[in-house]
Parts: sequence; structure tokens; C-alpha cells
Amino acid sequence: MAYKILFIEDNKIDQAAFERFVQEQQLAYDCTVVGSVREARDVLSEQHGFDLVISDYLLQDGTAFDIMKLVGDTPTIIVTGTGGEEIAVKAWKSGAYDYLIKDIDRGYLQALPITVENAIKHRNAEKKLHLLSGAVRSTSDSVYITDADDRIIFVNKAFSDTYGYKDEEIVGKQSNVLWMPRERSAQTRCVFQTQGLGGVCGVAFYHRRKDGSIFPVSLSRSIINDVGGNKIAVVATARDITERIFVEDELRRANLALKQQNKLRTEATIGVLRFASQPLAGTSSGTGQQYEDGLWHARDTVQRILADFVYILQLDAGERQLEQRDFELGFVVSQVIESVSPLASNRDIQLKCSMPEHELLVYGDRDKIRQALDRLVTFSVGSCPPGSCVEVGVHEKAAEVTVAVNEDGSRLETHRINQMFDCYHCIKEQLGAERLEQFSLDLPIAKMLVEMHGGSIWAASKAGQGNSLCFTLSKPPAEQTAPVAAEKPAGGGLKARGWEKPWL
Repeated sequence: MAYKILFIEDNKIDQAAFERFVQEQQLAYDCTVVGSVREARDVLSEQHGFDLVISDYLLQDGTAFDIMKLVGDTPTIIVTGTGGEEIAVKAWKSGAYDYLIKDIDRGYLQALPITVENAIKHRNAEKKLHLLSGAVRSTSDSVYITDADDRIIFVNKAFSDTYGYKDEEIVGKQSNVLWMPRERSAQTRCVFQTQGLGGVCGVAFYHRRKDGSIFPVSLSRSIINDVGGNKIAVVATARDITERIFVEDELRRANLALKQQNKLRTEATIGVLRFASQPLAGTSSGTGQQYEDGLWHARDTVQRILADFVYILQLDAGERQLEQRDFELGFVVSQVIESVSPLASNRDIQLKCSMPEHELLVYGDRDKIRQALDRLVTFSVGSCPPGSCVEVGVHEKAAEVTVAVNEDGSRLETHRINQMFDCYHCIKEQLGAERLEQFSLDLPIAKMLVEMHGGSIWAASKAGQGNSLCFTLSKPPAEQTAPVAAEKPAGGGLKARGWEKPWL
């Protein structure tokens, strides 16, 4: 590839000598020759991209310094037959790459090819250095360079932002100022291993900011040697991996929780299958009819437990999809009250409800919401003593509705009820009970159905007596900003019976 060169010389004989030398030496130069500053200005206005400028110092309408102002940072070699050391020093201070002295025999031309080659190589090296410097300064990673004695001689902006040091505060200091003190903690090592995605392991370190705070970094170092192979500098690149460590910790916690959940699921499945595979037995004493009734009752219990467990597995696997739409909640509540009434009558439990007078629309899968409420009411009716009262109350807010199933039986510890919402804990605990006919997965199923809708479910115990099972439902988008109407208790209502509403 030919070098594009601008040659400026007002002596026609020197012009011809230069062109003849380039031709004889077969130099790969694409030369443009002019004889004045004005001609050079005209050429530079029309042509761009010269690799090098060679200019005589003293021209008819100016000097080489005028040429240098025109060409900017293009490498320039000044040639002159007059002048001495003072002009040479001025040339170098002005940015000229080299200064050659003309001789009578024009021997300076012999030195020109190597001077041109070195000037262009120097210019290319400067471009690369400038590009590298810009990349180092603008990179988001912290870069610092130390000398052979481990003193910091350069830091980029990202380093200053991350470590909190200004250039003048850190340059000249030993790099060990960046490291965590060894005596900081017996449990905190300055070097540790990280576990990234895909099982890729890495080594990380703890560094220290100006304010003394410790943070994790990934660190890479490159040693710079001179031509003799001696170390003259070390370039270090540090990346703050605080967020990455946080994500790794979250992944580890999530994996641990998943393993524990899978273990509980496996134990519960084994327990249910082992229970279902046991021989059925009726009442060991009494008439044949009593034995037959006991056998059917045991079979019904097993079938109910298996059906509920399969339903839980289907919900957990996402096999039961929601069919969401707007529906009237009062109708669903009345359906549930009617459905559970026979059980309540058999146990001498009074059922009540408290609903707003107006139609109350909610958004969700009507059948699954009905199942969730049915499970909660059934659980409350089955767990409170005879003579108690179970009441379904509905409280309306701007964007959601809270449904509460309240009963005035013996107070249960809230954490105890919340444990019963945990499916696999509930199964494991109840399979060890003596009376399996009381085995119930109502609360775990209700919880899963409510959370499928994005709602919340919880339990609360009254200070004196009684417990509440509550969950939330979303209103239709068009209803979320509508004014809330007043409630009117029905059948005695919550307020009439002195209930403290756990949702308020």
C-alpha cells in the first residue's frame, strides 16, 4: 500500500531531485508536490488523508510552521539548508516528527525513507495508543496500572467512581490499599470462589473502597514487559460483582428451597400411597352391618384423600387452567352456604353471612373461587365445636374484595393454622394422626386456588375466642375505581355479633 505524501519545496531543482529519488528507489509513495504555503492550502482543501508531510523550512510565502498549522496532527518532517539547533528545537516543540538538514549532495534523501517509515509507524502507534487510552478510560470496568514497585500510576474514571478516590488521592500509593485487611474477620476471606450460571466456577476477591467498605470483585491482571523481558507495569481490571454475588445467593437459596419442596412432595406422595395401599378394615366389633358400614366409610376416606391429593398435584403442575371472567360474588357465597348447610346442621353449627346490599362483581374463575370458599367454610364447620357459629363476611375496597370465614370456636394459634396451609407439611402431619376420617386438605387447596388468581390468603385468631380465614379477590378493572357502597350485615351480621374484622 503506497503512502500518500505531500512534498512542499519552492526550489524546482530540489523538487526534481526528490521525485527522481522516489522513482529510482521504487518507493511506494503517492506524492503530491507543491512550491508554497498557498499551493499547499489549495491542495489540502481538495485532498484529504495524507499520511505524511515533508516541507522545506523556509518558503517564499511562509515557513514550515505555517504548513504544520494547516495539516494538524499529520506527521511532518521539516527539511532545511539553513538554521541551526534553535530551529530544530522549535520544530520538535511545535510537533514536527523529525528535522533533516540539506546538504550540497542531497545526501539527506538517503535518510528520508527510514525517516518516513518511522514517522508513519510512530503515527500509527499513537493512533492505537489513543484508541486504547480511550477504551480504557471509557470502559465500565475499573482499570488501574501499577509500576514495577506496585505503585499505582494510572486509574480510569470507572475506578474513581467505584472506589471513591480522585486521581491525586490514589496515584502514587501502593496497590495494597485496595485490598481488604487480613485481620478484618476470620470468616471473611479476601479470596473466594464463585459459582456462576451453567456450573462455571471463578475466583473473586474482596477489595476496599476509600470509605472502608468492602465489596467483591473479579480481577484480571496483565504484566507489561520491556524489550529485555523485565516487568515495567501491571494492568489490572476489576469488576464489581456485588449484584452477581447477590444473584448467586438468590439462586442457591431458590435451589435449596426447591430441593426441600421436592423432598416434602416425595415424602407426602410416599405417605399417601402407603396409606392408600393398606388393607381396608371396618369396625372390628359389632354386627355385620356395622362392619360393612365401617368398611365403606374407610373406603370413602381413602378415595377422598387420594382425590384431593391428585387435585393438588394437578394444581401444582399447572394442569388446571383458569377461566376468568366477571361474576357476582353474592351468588357464589349463597351457593357455598347452601352446600355446607347439611354438614353444619349435623354438627349443630349456625351458618351466617354478611354481604353488601348491592351486586358485587369480582374477576376470576367462578368455579375455582367457589371451591376455595367451600373448602374454607367446610374446614371451619368441621373444626369448631358444636353450638358454634360460622359466618362468611365480605368487605369491599376500591380495587379488591376481602372474604373472611369467621368462627367463634376455640382459639387456634395463628402459626398453627398457617402451617395447615402448607400442603406437604399438612399431609405429613395428618397421616400420623389416629383418626384419618378427619384428614383434610381443604386449606392447602384453598390456598393454591386463591394464589392462582394472584390473591392473598391468611389466618387470624381473635384475642378472646374464634378464628378467621381470609382471602382477597380482584375487582373487574372497570369496577376498581368505583365508590364503595356501605355493607349491611345479614342474619345478625358481623357487627351485631361483636366481631373484630381481621381485614381492617
